[in-house]
This record gives sequence, structure tokens and C-alpha cells, in this order.
Amino acid sequence: MQNTLVTATSMQMQAEIVKYKDGRIRGLLHSIYLAAPFEFLDFVQMIDKMEEVFDEKRFPESFLTPRSSFGVTRSKTSKTKEKTQDNKLESERVDIMSDNTERIKLDDPGGPKCTFEISVKFRQNATWQGQILWAEKNVKQNFRSVLEMLKLMDNALSESAGDMQIVDWSAI
Repeated sequence: MQNTLVTATSMQMQAEIVKYKDGRIRGLLHSIYLAAPFEFLDFVQMIDKMEEVFDEKRFPESFLTPRSSFGVTRSKTSKTKEKTQDNKLESERVDIMSDNTERIKLDDPGGPKCTFEISVKFRQNATWQGQILWAEKNVKQNFRSVLEMLKLMDNALSESAGDMQIVDWSAI
């Protein structure tokens, strides 16, 4: 793996939401650090992939070590083995990704419902802090946690889908 310089302005990701219904999303995550767009089927997959990229690049640096799952400890060798398997799965996924990307875009001829530019500046207090830009409205909002970021995204998607009353981002 090649060492690359990561600066505060370069750790941005774009979440392109293609499907949204009843709080459920489907979309593509774009980044210069991903070999191909990453297809996600819910918010959790999107966040997990972003966290994986942050951990791999060690930026923004995490100020806390994540807890292991409910007290289950894993040895370093099992983590290494797991990482090797993940890399193999990722390379297989990249091979078929172009077909998936086409399929997603063809499913919705109107294009993405919303596009968000997410810039995570810090990972403190076991969450993220940064800024999100709702590209279609050209509105920026700071967020202090992943939950706050997700609420902003959900409000924007709900507004775009006509599911609820218009939410003013500047009031949040």
C-alpha cells in the first residue's frame, strides 16, 4: 500500500442517495480513497465504510479505541486473517462494481434524490464532528455527532421525497 499524505480538506466523501423510502436509503459512496463507488443499502453500511477508510488512512485520527463486541476478544492473528478476507472480498466486489453502479443508476432515471458532501474533521468522544453540504440546495451545516449528521440527511431526504414538512437546516 502506498503512503499518501492526507490533509484536512482531502478527507471528504460524497454520499449519493439513489433510493429513499420510509427512512430506508440506498446509494453510492464516492471518495478518492475508494477504488470504485461503494454501494450501500442503509445508513449503517455507509458509516461502516467511511469509518473503515478513516481507520485505514488514520485520518481523522480516532481519539478512542473502539470497544470489542460485548466482551468478545479476538487475537491479532484472527484480525489479520479477517482483514485479508475483507481485502479479497473487496477486490472481488470492485470487479463487479461497474455493473452494480449501472444497475443502480438505471433503476431511477431521475438520478440521485440527494447528494451530500461529508467532511469529517474530528473523531472525538466516540463520534464524528464535521460539516455536511446538501449539494442540491447548496446548504452547509456543521454536525457534532454521527447521529446529528444522520438526522440532517434524513430530514433533507424526507423533504425531497415530500414525506414531511420542510425542515430548515439553518434552524437545526
